[in-house]
Amino acid sequence: MTRSVESSGWAKAPAFDDDPARRESVREHTRRDRAHYLDGGLHEIECRSCHACVLVKKTSPSQTSVQWTAGARASCSELRSVRESGGNPAMTPTCSRLSASIDHGVAEGIIPPHGPTEDPDGYL
Repeated sequence: MTRSVESSGWAKAPAFDDDPARRESVREHTRRDRAHYLDGGLHEIECRSCHACVLVKKTSPSQTSVQWTAGARASCSELRSVRESGGNPAMTPTCSRLSASIDHGVAEGIIPPHGPTEDPDGYL
């Protein structure tokens, strides 16, 4: 017999229903974590070929996070070529022209090459 979460009282994380201050503290920390990991350190870079704008973060010399917008995906000529040939752009590892633009952004100091040296959220 399977019991529902509601009837068993079990959850993956405590809800802190009996401690509103703790519940609010957890919510605030979760909000900060989301902002830090999803938005923190992102820098806008424009592809020097097709002018698609993406958000980029370097956390190490070998790790780069790229957030594509719908507009950037639509205007990227390399991804468009994949779509037109019947391929799936989501399976394309990267756009070589955008990678070159990111490398240029790092070389020009627009994007820090190793991630932030100071973190206003106190994560470092």
